[in-house]
Amino acid sequence: MPKYMLDYIRLCRECSLDLRTIGNMRSIVIPTLQREAAGLRSAVSEFAGEFPELEQDAELLESAICDGLQRCMPQPHQQDLFAA
Repeated sequence: MPKYMLDYIRLCRECSLDLRTIGNMRSIVIPTLQREAAGLRSAVSEFAGEFPELEQDAELLESAICDGLQRCMPQPHQQDLFAA
């Protein structure tokens, strides 16, 4: 897996919940990674079983994207804090 994808996963897990960071993640980073994951998934389906490391990369990236989307969604409690 490319280094920038691994960096995304690390940064996402260490998120500070800064509003600018969340905005960038939701508008730029996550959509780009979703396209990358779709490309990986397409390659995996084309060469089924021949490159198990690609399938693992696709699964890891899809899981990280899902986790990132959940982390970047403001929770009702967080919205109350930012509204003050």
